[in-house]
Amino acid sequence: MPETSAEPILAFDTAGPALSIAVCDGPRALAALHLPMQRGHVELLLPAVRQALAAAGVRLADLGALATTVGPGSFTGLRTGLSAAQGLAFGAGLPLVGIDRFTALAANLPNPAAKPIIAAFDSKARSLYVQALDAALAPLPGWHAEGRNLTAAEAAEALAGHNALLAGDGAPDLLEAGVEGHDTGARTLTAPMVAAAAMRELATGRTGWPPQPLYLAPPRAKLPKDGGRLRARPG
Repeated sequence: MPETSAEPILAFDTAGPALSIAVCDGPRALAALHLPMQRGHVELLLPAVRQALAAAGVRLADLGALATTVGPGSFTGLRTGLSAAQGLAFGAGLPLVGIDRFTALAANLPNPAAKPIIAAFDSKARSLYVQALDAALAPLPGWHAEGRNLTAAEAAEALAGHNALLAGDGAPDLLEAGVEGHDTGARTLTAPMVAAAAMRELATGRTGWPPQPLYLAPPRAKLPKDGGRLRARPG
C-alpha cells in the first residue's frame, strides 16, 4: 500500500451499537455522523460514507488514509466495515489501518498519571469484552493481545489489584462487580476517536494489509436444524 500523508483520513466503526463515520484533518473533524443502531450497517454504510465525504468537501482521492475498527463487537457489523474499508482503500490506492476498539477508545483518554486502562464493551450475551492495557497501550502482563470475553465477576477476579482507568459501556458492570479504578465516563467510541487512534498507528508505521477481524466470541446466529431447506406445505 502507498505511504501515508498529512491529508484527511476517513474513519468508521460498524462493530459497535452505532454506525459512526468521520472525515478528519488532524484533530479536526471535517464531517462526522453517529447513528445509534444494532443492525442495518450494511445498507447504510456506503451511502453514509458518501454523505460524510460530501459534507467534508473532499473526494475519496483526496484522502491520505482510511481507518476502520476490526472488533470486537457485532460479527456482521465488523465484517461489513472491514469489507467496505478494504474495497475503498484498494480501489483508491490508500493505506488502511485496522484498529481494535479497545485501543481506539484507550488512545483517546487523558492519562497524566500513566495509569493502566481497562476498556470493556457489552457483548450483548451476558458477558463483556475486556482488555487491560498499560499507559503505552500494550496489554498488561498475563493479558492476551486480543482481550478476553468474560463475565463481570470473572473480569473482577482477573483484574484484582489493578487501580486503573475504566472506559467503555461495560465499565459500570466492572465497577458493580468490584473492579477498582477511576471511571472516566467514556462510554461511546466514535469515528473521530478511531481516526485519532489510527493517526497514531500511521505515525509509528504499525499498519498491515489486510487488517484481520477480532472475534472474542463465535457468532450467535445458527443454522436451522433442517439446514434452512424449504418444506412442502401440507396439501
